[in-house]
Amino acid sequence: MSAVLPGSQSVAGRWARVGGWMAVAIALGALAAVASDGAGPAERARMVRYVGILGSAGVAVGVLHALYPSPVAERLQLSNPGPARLLRHQLGRWAPIPLVLAVPAAVIAGTAGDGVLAVEGVASALALGLYAFARVAGLGPTVRAWERGEAGGWYRAVYTWSPPIRYAVPDPMVPGLNRTAEVFVVGAVLSVVGQAIGSGPATLVAPLVLLAVSAGLLLRLRPAFDRAFWTSHGVWADAFRQVERVDGREPIRYDAVYWAPRALRPAVWAGLVSMDRRLPLGRVAALGLGLVAVVHLVEAGAGVEAAALALAVLGLNGAVALTADDRVLPAEATARTGGGARWSAARFLMNVRWLPPLVAVLLLLVWLADLGWATVAAWTAIDLGVAALSAGLVTFVARLRLRRALA
Repeated sequence: MSAVLPGSQSVAGRWARVGGWMAVAIALGALAAVASDGAGPAERARMVRYVGILGSAGVAVGVLHALYPSPVAERLQLSNPGPARLLRHQLGRWAPIPLVLAVPAAVIAGTAGDGVLAVEGVASALALGLYAFARVAGLGPTVRAWERGEAGGWYRAVYTWSPPIRYAVPDPMVPGLNRTAEVFVVGAVLSVVGQAIGSGPATLVAPLVLLAVSAGLLLRLRPAFDRAFWTSHGVWADAFRQVERVDGREPIRYDAVYWAPRALRPAVWAGLVSMDRRLPLGRVAALGLGLVAVVHLVEAGAGVEAAALALAVLGLNGAVALTADDRVLPAEATARTGGGARWSAARFLMNVRWLPPLVAVLLLLVWLADLGWATVAAWTAIDLGVAALSAGLVTFVARLRLRRALA
């Protein structure tokens, strides 16, 4: 049953959501199994903690974009739920992400029969997920205080001394950047502490402490979460609607979409601008391609290298799923401007945007890490295939949702 309005989500919709998250979990588990194949106990422990640091970066960047603006704000206004119900609703939206991120650690440690390491990895992912939610879900009032000049005096003092800082990071963006850095540091500390302790039940202390801290933060947030939720939704809905600048970044220029044919260029440009407002995909791409380069340069092993490449390809091409959301590309408007084939092609070209950086990293590794030319060709073909498949699936889902809405 929907936490927004009873019966507002179909049985098919709920099962599709569950099935989608299960598919992601299975894919991550398979990648983890391939990457850890043949690894010893010490190497598996390092891998679990490396995965923890990588997951911390993803959680830190993604939590705000996953929570706000709410896609069901209008229905929430109709039902007018109290703070406790709003908190459960937002936790329900966020919970699948830390659960899925816990799967690789469970697979890496579990396949070797190391129960303590598996519990450490899972507990760390869940603890960090709850901590990130507790620190970001109620951020809206803080942002509003920065906008009104009621908070952030230290920041204004700094940019008075150094004016370029003010233009680099606008005042309302500072709280979000601070929380992003805080969540990443906390997650990285969990992995570092676990690696320093080594093995044994003592490695569970840090995740359990963070779980307790996160529970306390959630309890403190609960009584007035309705105010925090609506203010946060308003803050990020306003930011999403901005046309001129988003998060301090210039929007993509129309003439920069040079790789798209003229007939498809307006659709590709509109999709890319809307996606860029919803998620800073350039940062995610840099993180993923940086991971690919690092694991090859340190010779982490064929399994780890293949897993890193697969994760980067799936992540970059999977981001186009955002365009199935009416807040990014309204399905009714896209139906008036072209059929399924047109928008499948447009989404494919949105994905192709990331092929040159991927190929550039692979060519650099040919020179630095003796990567084979056959590997470059194979992953280029895989990327193109995944780009086409994801574009077609996302277009199909968007059209299916539109037909259901108009039925």
